[in-house]
Formats: sequence, structure tokens, C-alpha cells
Amino acid sequence: MTSAIVAWLAQPKDFAAGVALYEAYGPSAVYQHLFRQGETTFARTSLVRELHKLVATPAPAVLPKQPELVPERHETVPKPADVEPEPPAVDPAALAHVNAQLKALRDERSHKHAQLTAPGLRQNDRRKLAFRILDIGDEVLETMQLLKHVLAHGSLPAGPVATVDVTDAGELRRRLDNLVALRSKVRKNPKRAAELPAMEKEIKLIRAKLKS
Repeated sequence: MTSAIVAWLAQPKDFAAGVALYEAYGPSAVYQHLFRQGETTFARTSLVRELHKLVATPAPAVLPKQPELVPERHETVPKPADVEPEPPAVDPAALAHVNAQLKALRDERSHKHAQLTAPGLRQNDRRKLAFRILDIGDEVLETMQLLKHVLAHGSLPAGPVATVDVTDAGELRRRLDNLVALRSKVRKNPKRAAELPAMEKEIKLIRAKLKS
């Protein structure tokens, strides 16, 4: 293409040949239509100018093929194991209180066991001692749970909601059942007789709230 146009531009006498070159290589349909109308001064001037543009326009550069980018492989670094938070500082007074309760219960249980094996013990007394030993076992388990709570959270758990503030009927019935069962045990243990008035008062309060 370039050599033919350059050759024509060197001797631009044949207008028709120049028009043919532009028809073959020129991009503008407007100029193609103009040149088909015949030779005029304006048409010849425009034809020479436009063919010069075609020769002067460099061919698009062919860029070298870029090497294919291979994504970098990153070694997966394992995350460090979650660091367990440090346990909270334990309240010494709370810990001492629970340990004292636990020791007192275990001492009492050992003493009751010794009494249980004493010679000449009446059957009725033996039964009372056995029931108390069973109760102590339950209290030891409860105190152990309390000790775990203190070690895990650093303090004693918040106290239960007072019965006078409880409005849920299900919770009231649960407390009533527990108190009635506990009252039966306490009645069998003369040493815990002092606890009965408070229990009776609590039972009476719950029953009144359930009726209201």
C-alpha cells in the first residue's frame, strides 16, 4: 500500500489513479464520495492531502508479547492456636469461704461415719446418721460446683433472685418443690431445726404468690 501511494504522490498527475488508491485504502466514505464526483482543484488538493496522511500514519506498533504472569504461590502460614485468656484473679476471701465450707462438710461427714460404726447404736439413730451423710454428700457436690465457679470467674456467683421478686409461676413452683423436699430432710435432723421457721415462711410466701 505505502509504495503505491508514495509512487503516485511523486507524480500526482493521474487523478483517477489517486482516487482508486483512496478507494482501496482511505477510511473516509465522505472523501470517497467527493473524489468520485470528478476532479476539481479542491478535490485534487484534498486527495493529495489525504493520501499523504495515509503514508505518514505509521503502522500500529506490534507490542512484544508479554510473558504470562504466573501468580506467586504464597505458603499458607498456619494461624497460631488461639491463646486462651488468662483466668481472672481469684478473690481470696471468696476462695477461703468456699474452702472452709467444703472442709466443714467433709469433717462432719467423717464424724458421722465414725458415729455410724459405733457399737450399741440404736436403729433409729443409725437411720438419722445415714440420712445426714447422704445430705452431706449432696452439699459437698454443690460446694464443689461453687468452688469451680470461683476458680473460673474469680468470685462467688450472684445470689438468686429473692422469692418476693419472682413473678414466673414455673420458677415459683420449682422453688416450692425444692423447699418442701428440703423441709422433710430438715425435720429429720434436730440440729437443723433452727432452719425450719425460715423455710415455713418461704413456703407460705410462695403459695400465696401462686394463688394471687
